Amino acid sequence: MSVSWNLELLLDKATSIVFAADRGVGKSHVIKRIRKRLQSEGQTLFIYASADKYGDLNFVNCSFQQSVAASLEQQGSEEVSQWQEIAALIVVDALKSSNSEAKIPSTTDLAARFDKAYQKSRMKGRDLVADLTKAIRKVRPSVDPYIIRAIIWTLSEERGPLAVKWLAGEQLDAQDAIDLRLPSNQQGEQEREAHALLVVSKILSIIGEYRTVCICFDELDTISSHDLGYPTALVIADLVRKLFTSLKQSEAGKGIVILTVLLPDIWSFFLDQDAEVSAKDKIASAGAIDLRNVNADSMTELVSLWLSPFYAARNLVPLTPIYPFDQEELTQYSKNGLYVREAIKWCANYVNKKVESFTPTDKEKTPTEKLNFAYDNALEQFSDDYLDDNDAIAATLSFCFQKIIDSKYISDAPIENVVLKSIEEVTPRSRNSGYINFKLVGIEDGEAVTIGIEVLQQTNGLSVGAGFRRLLDRETFGLSRGCLVRSRERKLKRNWDSYEYYQQLLDQGGEWVDLTEDNIKPLLALQYVYEHHEKFGLSVRRLDSFAFVQKLLTQNALIGEILSKPEGNLVEEALEGEELQPLHSEEERQEIAANISESLEIPCSEESDEQPDLADLEAA
Repeated sequence: MSVSWNLELLLDKATSIVFAADRGVGKSHVIKRIRKRLQSEGQTLFIYASADKYGDLNFVNCSFQQSVAASLEQQGSEEVSQWQEIAALIVVDALKSSNSEAKIPSTTDLAARFDKAYQKSRMKGRDLVADLTKAIRKVRPSVDPYIIRAIIWTLSEERGPLAVKWLAGEQLDAQDAIDLRLPSNQQGEQEREAHALLVVSKILSIIGEYRTVCICFDELDTISSHDLGYPTALVIADLVRKLFTSLKQSEAGKGIVILTVLLPDIWSFFLDQDAEVSAKDKIASAGAIDLRNVNADSMTELVSLWLSPFYAARNLVPLTPIYPFDQEELTQYSKNGLYVREAIKWCANYVNKKVESFTPTDKEKTPTEKLNFAYDNALEQFSDDYLDDNDAIAATLSFCFQKIIDSKYISDAPIENVVLKSIEEVTPRSRNSGYINFKLVGIEDGEAVTIGIEVLQQTNGLSVGAGFRRLLDRETFGLSRGCLVRSRERKLKRNWDSYEYYQQLLDQGGEWVDLTEDNIKPLLALQYVYEHHEKFGLSVRRLDSFAFVQKLLTQNALIGEILSKPEGNLVEEALEGEELQPLHSEEERQEIAANISESLEIPCSEESDEQPDLADLEAA
């Protein structure tokens, strides 16, 4: 399966496309390829909007605003965040408008020196962000000054996270709002929802003037939680329709592409609707692309690609690119209309049977030898990037804890003074939005305990803060304590609100458990052996009885640390940077607060003949 297109040919300032794909066809792989391709080319920003994180569809606009802010906080093509890439282009625009001969700095240089330049401007009695905003509004008078101001602030290492938080629609503390000269977003939920789409449209319209934007709506086959009973796909389709209609681009704009992934039957539903009521022209203005199941041609290509790294790693030259398969059997098997995952699983089983015919059979091995062979084989299955997959790690932990509960050899035996009784889903789903992965229920020192487990490997402050807030909300989710599973090398910045949340988590009796390759890889390998036990000649019952398997579960450092009673100590090695200091004295803040509307608003009348002072940002 191959999907490609030239964005320049599709762009009509705002363009929408539908991917019609069944589950398992490979849409996630295609989306990842698109994302990597766009990142490598460096001319398009990618926004991923996963509906399975939209807990409450009644606030879908707010959820989408969060997706936009979090996605643009991810690293772009220039070793800075995508927000900072846009902010740098805005600053360059401002520099050129003020001085056509200005020396233009690089994006990384701007981000590195922004805070020093801002402090230098304050010493001169000026506000660098206000000067930049004033300069850019002379070039683009219709832009929202607050949004421009917030985007420029993302260049700041000290206050960038606060700016992203504001751009996500979250409420700022009064002091932080004063420092950034931004409204504090103190509206209620209903008011925020009513304004969120307008704010997002303004953000995307500004960004689209500097970079092409690709927005991908995915995971639309989740359970609905809309009050009126509408399924997720229809709610998101309506959001896409409204977004498509509201986007505005100038003649020089780079354009916006909206990609929506739908199940074929949902897409057929839209096609069957009358033109007057259907949203298909808005969600698929450039048409639809069908991602189909594997056929004879794609099966041959898939097997060839799958086997190529195997032969290359061993310096082998196969008789054919698909050896030990032959074309006839691939053609015959592909008639079944396979999903990609099914095809790969069939290939793996087939190759194992072929290998067994060339080598001594497992009948010559003892059960222990079979287990050792299977476990060693499993350890080789995981690449270096598996630590980035929150869901996969959470699934492995859930699997291993369930094994402990179900095993007649382990159950009712305490691990770190906890006897596990059950694993529970996290409800209400609408409030959790997929952050807390599951709950462990058990008895600790004779008392009931419920531990919320959250794998949180994201590196952007917005997502990390959102994850912490769920763990801290023990009453809503019925927790005795929260357990954050996160690699300590993925440090928290002291100027993030997550730094304060971390301290609150400790105060509540929760903890941050270090996720390392050494402590998760044995569990990943164990799950792999169970899932592929047949190809190794092992039964589940036999696996359960091995003392080796039992020790992997009961003596694993990660499992033990999760279950052990937290010590309550803040780990300094997991932190970096300096705590955020106020920009203004208490006297200055009181003066600003007394004239809050005047100090926050940036009216057109402010654009006087006085030239902004931007020299501190120019390249040396």
